[in-house]
Amino acid sequence: MASSDATKRVTIDQKVVEVAVRLANASAAAHVDLAVDKELPTPAYLQLRDKLRGAIDSGAWPVGHALPSERDLALSLALSRMTVRRAFEVLVDDGFVEQRQGSGTYVRSRRLEQTIDRVIGFTDEARLLGFRPGSRTLEVAGVEAEGVVAAALRCDAGSVVLRVVRIRTADDLPLALQVAYLRPQMTTLTAEALARFGSLYRAVAAMYGVTAARARQTIGARLPTPEERSLLDVPAGLPVLALERTTFDERDVPFEYVRSAYRGDRYSLALDLRSPDGG
Repeated sequence: MASSDATKRVTIDQKVVEVAVRLANASAAAHVDLAVDKELPTPAYLQLRDKLRGAIDSGAWPVGHALPSERDLALSLALSRMTVRRAFEVLVDDGFVEQRQGSGTYVRSRRLEQTIDRVIGFTDEARLLGFRPGSRTLEVAGVEAEGVVAAALRCDAGSVVLRVVRIRTADDLPLALQVAYLRPQMTTLTAEALARFGSLYRAVAAMYGVTAARARQTIGARLPTPEERSLLDVPAGLPVLALERTTFDERDVPFEYVRSAYRGDRYSLALDLRSPDGG
């Protein structure tokens, strides 16, 4: 009996070692530290959640990467499977991973979902949805308004308008390439002012007393241009969502015309639809 127990113990110990080595190799390859300090007051499942999210946020575990199984993590980190399961559940609820029946848990692509029922800038929309918005300004310059831009802003073709070209990011990931045109009266806005106010709409409100009252927006899907593919790091074959919007002030005068190309795997649009008769 003693020999049998010893054999079982050796077998179990071997499994633990095998799992630990497998996870250590995987973590080392991705530079991921998953150790949990049980002496800390923070619950172990939250510590593990933070470690796993850190691996995702850092890019060590890219979209589509398979997380270690609950069993492997529990054995390797000397945690209960319930603790690991709770950490996974929080990550699922937060939209960082998805669980596939019979397959495992995988890093998912988080999408910024815009609800089309209000006029709000990208910065505020991203924050409301729990993302960390960012922006890289490529150009702020006066240009001559071509036909479509002039028509949208109700100015003469050839009038000088302000063009603002930016890469918009969410949680440091490139999300969209935006090219905005502001009406001729707003050409004094500078890149420095844009950075100081942190939002185009805030800058326009502070400098010109203009606020967005309504917008007209069209949406379509298409393949990205070479520039969009390069700047947004779009995978081959992935379409972009192309948005065109004209924004109007409280006097119903257009002040902004913007063209945006959003990565299709990181952005979605939600609409609330109601029956006209309430049925």
